[in-house]
Amino acid sequence: MKARTNEADRLSLGYFFPAGKTNFVYSDEAARRVPEMERRPLLELARTAEEVGFDSLFIADNWSGHQRVAEKFGHQSPAFHAPLLAMALLTVTERIGVISTFHTTHHKPAHVARMGATLDAFSEGRWGWNIVTGFSADEAALFGEEFVEHDKRYDMAAEFVDIVKRLWSEEEPISVDGQYYRTKGRIKVPRPVQKPHPLLVSAGASDAGLAFAARHCDNLVTLANSVDGLNKVGNKLAAITEQNGRSVGLCPFSLALIRDEEGRAEEEFEGLLKSLNVEATREIAADVLGSIESASSMFNKMGSEEAAMAFGGGGSVLKLIGTPRQVAEQLIALKQQTATRNILINFPLWSSQELKTFSRVLPYLQEAGIWTPPSERNWSW
Repeated sequence: MKARTNEADRLSLGYFFPAGKTNFVYSDEAARRVPEMERRPLLELARTAEEVGFDSLFIADNWSGHQRVAEKFGHQSPAFHAPLLAMALLTVTERIGVISTFHTTHHKPAHVARMGATLDAFSEGRWGWNIVTGFSADEAALFGEEFVEHDKRYDMAAEFVDIVKRLWSEEEPISVDGQYYRTKGRIKVPRPVQKPHPLLVSAGASDAGLAFAARHCDNLVTLANSVDGLNKVGNKLAAITEQNGRSVGLCPFSLALIRDEEGRAEEEFEGLLKSLNVEATREIAADVLGSIESASSMFNKMGSEEAAMAFGGGGSVLKLIGTPRQVAEQLIALKQQTATRNILINFPLWSSQELKTFSRVLPYLQEAGIWTPPSERNWSW
């Protein structure tokens, strides 16, 4: 079973598993250079991540959107349904955790409780839930539902998660007649192996999102492209958790490109940026911002090239680009200067060979005392 650490000076490493041929950097060259999103490359990637020393795999997911051009070129596409992909990855690995996305707004609590319990029990306690409410009117329309405004979605999610936790933990039938959900009964065994429940994470920097994470989650996944930006989120989260007595880890997104020759990784990354697909980025921005009109407004205001670079060139995440030593120094500084407990690392040129470049970073982290090999410790999450 995946144990959780209380060692605040240690860093847990998560691999942001490909949710499409490209994520964060919508480069046509990157899409051409990575493997196809097929069974063998993806299963090999999961096994390699475990071999390298990553603690977890993180699978992002959404349901619908405007992404016609993005789908054609492989940007944030194709994306396998996260919980189904999670079962496949858990089946071919032995130690690594798998965090998969489940939406609350478009499911019922019993759905997630049963599927999550199955994933956790089958994997012997290696599953985590990335709780998302959904932010797209297109997703709501797909399910024949009215679009729910932002803060209300988090109120609904709070009630949803409370019910799921009860279905996981209570042996006797429960009866809930809530503001948003009703349920009566119990789910069949198996129940989750992890106690008191599987790892719960969420991403959201709004006041409602932070309040939700502070109450319900073990980690807050966050977008920030600098130490200062990350500390702003961390300070706001700490102020809330100080009041409720909980401890929630900070988990930033990042992207990594590692080369032995100094300057080579930076040069290669700049090359990827030269082939950013502006129209695909505009489509993806429309889904994130909620409408094609919002995306068009942003692109018109900033100019297409600048907006594409900001939104589709990794502008919103931390960049770990350089030699193994340089990347290690960035991670050590991040650990020393922020409340980061976990980091999600995406490789824009993902492949098993690319993932192995991170192996050369780990000895520096171990020497600095912020990381130890999973085989030498009894915790992971």
